[in-house]
Amino acid sequence: MRTLAIQLGRMAILVLLAGVASALLLRYSPGSMVDERELNPHLSQASVAALRAERAAQNGLAAGVVRYFGGLWHGDLGHSSSRNAPIADLVRENFPVTLRRIGIGLAAAWFVGFGLAIPVARYRRAWVLDATTSLLAALLLSVPATVLAYFCLTAGTAVESVLVLVLVPRIFRFSRNLLVEAYGMASVDMARARGVSESTILLAYVVRGAAPQLIVLAAASLSMAVGAIIPIEAICDAAGLGRLAWQAATARDLLLLVNLTMLIALATTAAMAVSEFASRSEAAA
Repeated sequence: MRTLAIQLGRMAILVLLAGVASALLLRYSPGSMVDERELNPHLSQASVAALRAERAAQNGLAAGVVRYFGGLWHGDLGHSSSRNAPIADLVRENFPVTLRRIGIGLAAAWFVGFGLAIPVARYRRAWVLDATTSLLAALLLSVPATVLAYFCLTAGTAVESVLVLVLVPRIFRFSRNLLVEAYGMASVDMARARGVSESTILLAYVVRGAAPQLIVLAAASLSMAVGAIIPIEAICDAAGLGRLAWQAATARDLLLLVNLTMLIALATTAAMAVSEFASRSEAAA
């Protein structure tokens, strides 16, 4: 219980710090107090002054924090000035889309990365296969996620494919090392000498022996997926929390951006907490 309380407290602090940091960056960025409606030549000086006063009131940090947490206590995330809609409705519309992409991307990345690591670890003495797959993984790791998103956008491929390309080399490299170590155990050689089938060896000895580390890797890959999907959706202009966050930043919608930053930070810290908990459970075992 104490560990759980520490993790929850750490998550709450990190989420609050992320929200405050995004608010400060947006509030004191160049042009933060400029409203596009001021460009209307038909507005009088009094109207321009009223717009600036309204913008200052909306972007005021102290009053904004008080209003935000007061509404949050009653389940109200506020109103988006750029989208002219309740923020809760915007999150409710876009969150399932992003969650579905993360689920599809993770499942496909594990299917490809882990499925490729099995024959590479099984035939680890076949240096051509090992060198080729390691080189391809290194090439993908060297390309930023935003560049991969741009290439996939120009090629017209699905957004999920970008997430798969980002996660596959990481999952492959870690799982390959784990499986190579598991295949090198004496129990595997003894089982093979007794005539046990390779499929049974894989499931009963290799995967089972590496299961604690694979669980940690699965939790870490979830954290990586959450961090990667946001810029991918923004670059690909695909509906989801990533594009919504990008639009909020460009429109200087302070309240919407703070809510999205805190939501993304919550998801990331939760995935990191699961990974750390799995790692501690493995060490204790």
